[in-house]
Amino acid sequence: MKKKETFWILGTICFILIIILWIFGIDGLTLESVTDINVHDTYYVIANIHLIVLLTTLVFFGVYLIRMLKRNFKNLTANLIFMISDLTLILIFTFLISLVNSIRAIPTTAEYEVFRGGIEGSNGNGWNAYYVLLTIQLLLIILLIISGIKTGLNYKQAE
Repeated sequence: MKKKETFWILGTICFILIIILWIFGIDGLTLESVTDINVHDTYYVIANIHLIVLLTTLVFFGVYLIRMLKRNFKNLTANLIFMISDLTLILIFTFLISLVNSIRAIPTTAEYEVFRGGIEGSNGNGWNAYYVLLTIQLLLIILLIISGIKTGLNYKQAE
């Protein structure tokens, strides 16, 4: 690995650490720390480590996507780091899709329709979140395939 790549990796890690310390503080780096998210009257408690992994993956994905496209897939180290972060994002979205499916199945509401004489069920719009996450995951898979093919072609030509 070249010196420049080492500086890019260290710079990205320092940038991530600064963002994490700015968002969570020094106490947010402990394994027991959690973040409470209040949506209407429901509290979601998420361990900070999950948010840190997501933030780290997104920053690596963004930085190395720009580097990979700027160098036109010619930098092997940047391409490999991008593909690893892309695979991690695909795994995160797989977990989110299963989470959305489990949450979507629970909250159904029933409204009593006086004029129709019965109860009508409403499932809400959980399918919208499912389709958005699935579309993002498919785009990530397509991007991984394209970057893998381009990296392989450039690496084969370099030898």
